[in-house]
Amino acid sequence: MILPTVLALLAAFTFAANNATLRRGVVAGTLSQAMVVTLLLGTVMVWIAVLAAGGIGPLQAFPLRSTLLFSAAGLLHFGFGRYCNYRATRAMGTVLVGPVQQTSVLITLVLAIVLLGERLTTLHIVGIALIIAAPMLAARAHAPASFRPFKRTSGADSTKMEAKSPVGGFQPKLGEGYLFATFSALAYGSSPILVRQAMVDGNGMAGGLAGAAVAYTAATVGVVALVIYQGGLGRSLTMSRPTLGWYSVAGVTAAASQIFVYMALAIAPASVVIPIQRTSLVMRVWFARLLNPELESFDGPVLLATVVSLIGAVALAADPAWFGMK
Repeated sequence: MILPTVLALLAAFTFAANNATLRRGVVAGTLSQAMVVTLLLGTVMVWIAVLAAGGIGPLQAFPLRSTLLFSAAGLLHFGFGRYCNYRATRAMGTVLVGPVQQTSVLITLVLAIVLLGERLTTLHIVGIALIIAAPMLAARAHAPASFRPFKRTSGADSTKMEAKSPVGGFQPKLGEGYLFATFSALAYGSSPILVRQAMVDGNGMAGGLAGAAVAYTAATVGVVALVIYQGGLGRSLTMSRPTLGWYSVAGVTAAASQIFVYMALAIAPASVVIPIQRTSLVMRVWFARLLNPELESFDGPVLLATVVSLIGAVALAADPAWFGMK
């Protein structure tokens, strides 16, 4: 369990970085810009990883069922789920979105047990409970009233940001934010099950990367086609340099996160990989503190949440036999 645990933690780290950089981008950019830039960059990165890892063979060996399932997972996760996540983040900030998205862990676990026949041990249940509790502890220190406007942008980005933000400070749109955060949790919680069902035994991590390439490509084709149909591709590719920079970093870190997730899912159950990956909901608070100190507020419970989350990750990764548990 050591390798999939490391991969899942790397996925959590890069996904947390993705949330913080995306938060900076949507201050002045649009959702369509975020979707197009992050998906195009992500697709290129994943295909490079496939070629480097020798994943072309497993890709060619995929049965039609696997290809369709990977494509469905991509449209659900990278298309619908990512849009909902970005919209919720723009509406109320990444820290407030995090605890809502944590419910995706429960969705994944329930579906893994019902559809995949995966089995949870007592130690796993303890770890899951700790991981679910950790972001809730962190969220207690982040009330909407504590948000302040971000002041370090300049030029065109600053003008656009100021037009969107009231003078008294950033006011989260909680109705819109919670609605789309819930939609993203449903998408993020369901897609790993499709991925696990699409995996072909014996292909290993190279097969997982090949599946990620299919998923990313399907989502990119779907989103770009929709943007073109709406006549907005030109606007989606035209933005200020700072916004393009933040979206580019968000695209790279999101792709890295998904590469790690797909590699981990190729060699470990979804009920283990996904809860560990969701520790990103605590890590994102630290990235937000580093990159967005004037857009979020922070307090002592974040430290406690980090410790609780890491203990939960260790509990999930550990062999129950080490503790005499079943």
